[in-house]
Amino acid sequence: MKFHIQSFLVTSLALALISVGQAQTVNPMPTVNDNWRFAGTISGWVPASWVTTTAGKYSATSDTSMNQNLNNTGSVGMFTLEAHKGNWGLMGDLVYWQFSGSGGATYYTRRPGDGSLYGGYNAQQTQTMLTMAGTYTAFSTPSVYLDGLLGARYISSTTTVTSNFIVDSAGGRTATATNYPSYTNQTTDPVIGFKGRARIMDSSWFIPYYADAGKGPGSNNGTWQALIGVGDAFSWGDITLAYRAMGFHLKATNGNTNYTNAGPQLSATINF
Repeated sequence: MKFHIQSFLVTSLALALISVGQAQTVNPMPTVNDNWRFAGTISGWVPASWVTTTAGKYSATSDTSMNQNLNNTGSVGMFTLEAHKGNWGLMGDLVYWQFSGSGGATYYTRRPGDGSLYGGYNAQQTQTMLTMAGTYTAFSTPSVYLDGLLGARYISSTTTVTSNFIVDSAGGRTATATNYPSYTNQTTDPVIGFKGRARIMDSSWFIPYYADAGKGPGSNNGTWQALIGVGDAFSWGDITLAYRAMGFHLKATNGNTNYTNAGPQLSATINF
């Protein structure tokens, strides 16, 4: 009898937990109706970077790992806002970050006492990528949601280098020279694309996806962005882990630069 009672209690508890879990399952698919719905997302993106600069017939490439970008990152801001009413909507996505780096070396003359020359630098790059678009719900079912989007992406990249040279002569006299060159490249490209999510079975889990592409005027090679991942929905919003990649081309009077940033992104979205 004791064994049957324990089995009954364990079974009842298991069924109760299953029922609670089912009752708390949140549908991750958006509800399309005439009421306004808003969402705000804050993200942490840690990409690796690949940069190719071309000037005339010369080309140079530099690669930066995710760990290097993380260690050299200063100020950051990554936010997304969305508003929907019926099938129509608006979205804005901002990616802003600063990278910094430094280095230096000292050269000593061959004869003792003649002095030395030190050269050092501090470099900082600021990138701003703002995407604004109108959206339209082209497909909405219990398992798949898809918005088409049409808008523009503003891209700005500013590089500032502080170089410092110190000459220490034999007589103990010191001469210094400091330089602060800075330049900014920017462009605005129209973009077209789609975004949405697919529900996994009948659970609160889903697969978010996003893709867009665009091209600016003249010889501008354009811009593109893509994202795919996995997320879990809650009553207040959802959390997603995705792989995000973005590329863009900037043209300057002295050459062209292609940027590609790609890596994992963790996001939290609040619906209101």
